[in-house]
Amino acid sequence: MKKTTSQFSVKPTVLPQVMSTCKLGRFPIDGKLGESFQESNKRYNRQYFRIQTQAEKQEKAEKDKGIEDVFIQMQNNQEEVYEDMKQKDLVGPDSIKNYYQTYKKITRIKEQNKLFTIQNSVQTNLIIKSEQLRLLPCKMGLIKQKGESKILAIENHKYGDKYVEVLSEGLRTLPVIQDFNFNQNRIKENGASLILPLISKQARSIEMVSNIIGKKGLEPVLNVLPSQTCKIQVLNLEDNQLGDVLAQELFKAMQKNNTVKLLNVSKNQITNVSHTFIKQMIETNDSLEELYLHWNLIKGSGGAELFKALINNKNMKVLDLSYNLLGCGGSNLTPVLKQFFEENKEMIHLDLSANQFSLADSQSISEALKENHTIYGFHFSGNFGYVDSKGFLIIQNEMRNFNQIHTDYRIRGCETHSKPYSKGPRSEKLMDVCWICDGWQGQKFEWIPNKSGNASEEPIFIHFDFEGYEAIFLGKPDENGIFQTNRMVPTGELEYFYTGCQLQVASLTEPLKVHNEKFRVRTKIADQIIDVLLDETNHQIINKGKPVISDWDPNYDVKPRTCDPIYIPAKMKKQKRAWSFPISIWAPKYKFDTEELLRKCFERDWNCSKITKFVKKTEEQEQIKEMLWQSYKSIRETYRYYSAINPSGDVFSMSQNPTSEFVNQCQLIDGKQMKLADVDLKFIATCSASQSDWKGNFRNPERYLVRYQMMEFLVRLSEDKYIRNQPGSPSFVQATRMILDQCLPHMSQFDSHKWRMERYFIEQCDDVCKKYKQVIDYVYMHNSQKKVKPGQAPFMCLDELKDVCNKANLFDENFVERDVNLAFCLSMLTQVDELESDRLFQMQLIEFMEALARIADKYSPVGIGKQNEKEWSYEQRFAQPLYYKLEAFMIHLIHTSVDEETKKNWKIPTISMFDLIEEDDQ
Repeated sequence: MKKTTSQFSVKPTVLPQVMSTCKLGRFPIDGKLGESFQESNKRYNRQYFRIQTQAEKQEKAEKDKGIEDVFIQMQNNQEEVYEDMKQKDLVGPDSIKNYYQTYKKITRIKEQNKLFTIQNSVQTNLIIKSEQLRLLPCKMGLIKQKGESKILAIENHKYGDKYVEVLSEGLRTLPVIQDFNFNQNRIKENGASLILPLISKQARSIEMVSNIIGKKGLEPVLNVLPSQTCKIQVLNLEDNQLGDVLAQELFKAMQKNNTVKLLNVSKNQITNVSHTFIKQMIETNDSLEELYLHWNLIKGSGGAELFKALINNKNMKVLDLSYNLLGCGGSNLTPVLKQFFEENKEMIHLDLSANQFSLADSQSISEALKENHTIYGFHFSGNFGYVDSKGFLIIQNEMRNFNQIHTDYRIRGCETHSKPYSKGPRSEKLMDVCWICDGWQGQKFEWIPNKSGNASEEPIFIHFDFEGYEAIFLGKPDENGIFQTNRMVPTGELEYFYTGCQLQVASLTEPLKVHNEKFRVRTKIADQIIDVLLDETNHQIINKGKPVISDWDPNYDVKPRTCDPIYIPAKMKKQKRAWSFPISIWAPKYKFDTEELLRKCFERDWNCSKITKFVKKTEEQEQIKEMLWQSYKSIRETYRYYSAINPSGDVFSMSQNPTSEFVNQCQLIDGKQMKLADVDLKFIATCSASQSDWKGNFRNPERYLVRYQMMEFLVRLSEDKYIRNQPGSPSFVQATRMILDQCLPHMSQFDSHKWRMERYFIEQCDDVCKKYKQVIDYVYMHNSQKKVKPGQAPFMCLDELKDVCNKANLFDENFVERDVNLAFCLSMLTQVDELESDRLFQMQLIEFMEALARIADKYSPVGIGKQNEKEWSYEQRFAQPLYYKLEAFMIHLIHTSVDEETKKNWKIPTISMFDLIEEDDQ
């Protein structure tokens, strides 16, 4: 039988000795005695084991509890978590402390990481690499108390290549950073070749100003730029001694890039040799918005090529070409600059400072710049001239000294300089102004008659301190009688005052500043020098608000290089004075036909026409479209004339008779290739072709040609005249060209704008309209209600204009209803959409004013005070200047079209206002 041993140990006692003696046979034990001994032994052992078991159990329980507590304590012991497995923030208040703790435990951390195969943290990599290179451990901009984790900025630390090697180790495990700033760190080719391959694929911004990255450092960037995975948006390699060779490689890579928005290669010794590569980059790159070429060696010929590429560029917003040699080399730069200023509408910020432009070149640039109203920041310091507060380039006869210019005052996109340098006392005219860099703000200034002060009639002037208190004419009052101007003004304290009724005063409706001593200043108004002496001025604190440009869009309505109204004193009317359209009565409301507006009209007409339905070939369609666009102005003017002969109610359109008259005048009917019946068929075909599209639209009446059908009608005529019966069947393109050649001599005589510019938009007519503005307003307001709906602004319809002429008893053998139609139609401003808008039938006041002038021109009343000079035939009356006829017509309206109360306000003149001026001169 197998012997079982108790788990409890038994201490040496008498019992073992007895057992041992019995075993040795020293005591003869019989069966009974043995049994008795065994029973006694059992009782003894039970009692002994019972005592031992209880004690051991208690002891064991205590030991187990202790072991469990130790195990729990070991589990909760933080020191057992390995250092590089802890979360270590790189940014925050504990980041520096964690870095210091890592430095203290670096030996232990290295052993842990090696034993348990743990990846080194950024802190560990930085410290280990520093030890290997025997450098003092440095945070390298990766570990910081505040900032963004995606930005690494270590500018101006002068680290050099060894520390850059340490930084590269830290970056190997940190792909989250996107913006890198290594400016001025003595990084050379070796250091750049270590760090740029690590960051170029993930970087959004790379700034390496004032380093020497060399060819090896540039190669990773050149490899990434053309790739589809490139993320770089800002690439700043200023002052890296790239030279032409490396710069050309960079420009080549940029030609295939579509992400970089800012490229800075200033101070890189780039010469004229590289201008071809820069030009190609500008022409092919569609993402580049800012280009900085400051302080290089680009001459005039290279600059001319650059600006040629920029003329049609649609994405470049900022260009810095300061401190180059654009004025040298005998180039034809200024004509190219002139074209660039006129045609480029995308450039916002341009720096041409210190380019050694000659005085003649500077004057040409100044004149060309006047036509540009989209460059909000223009710099020209260090040349002949300065930029004034309105953005004009004012030429001086002496070139300004380069050494006096703050060369660190550089443009930076559309950012405002935090501390712009002082441009002089605020009581003097500011020079070298840039709205963008200086953070100017848009401000509205108003003079409310009899509220701001006693002055209630023009002229009202405002005088700003930053303009040297120069008198600025506020022009005409608005519809509420308020004189106002919107200006860009500098931030800070602003002082100004007004001149009204020949008195210099501060406005009572704007903040005032009382001076302890009289405020003295000298100003000039209409060639008259005035000494101003005030004890109070208007005063405002202009705080920084919205920037001038946000997301490449202006925040203010004020346009750069916008001329102020010109004040002409009444006494100067006796002399020859400088009159211009901007100061006329028509300037605020009249809208000229720009090429952009005409193009919209043409595209609308082309899309509505059915030319593409019968001209099947795409190539012919495009060629015909281009030919029609070249002749569109004449076609449209011709249509306006013939559509007014016999309109369909209020809708100006060409019926069959005016259409036949037009064809006859162009001598298209020859009885062989084209007959009148053929013209009628083409007329009907053109009218009916579009009826399904505009069925029920009263603006497109049946059996009438409207504007968009005029081009289609001409093309259809060309088919009958030059294709149908011609041998060889010329193409539609050839036929269209031939019919345009035959019609254009006749169509070219219809130019409504020529009459305006030669006879109507002149100084004398402006004087008449200003003098009799009250009469014009009265007649318009009392004859502009017939078709106006409730809540709609008043307008005059065609029937009401005929009523005006009827009340004035104008109709006779020389003036008929057709002349009223023409006056109404030709006076209306151009509208793009004539099929879905009623604006063409609603004459506004500015159009009514012109219609009266056209009616006066046709009716031809005899000038005031000249009725008794001789017997006037109609031909002699018609030959008078328009302003004599218009003046006499205004008097005629006073007699026939205004009420008795209004007549009392007018003293009927007996001699023309223009004859009075001539008599005074004599």
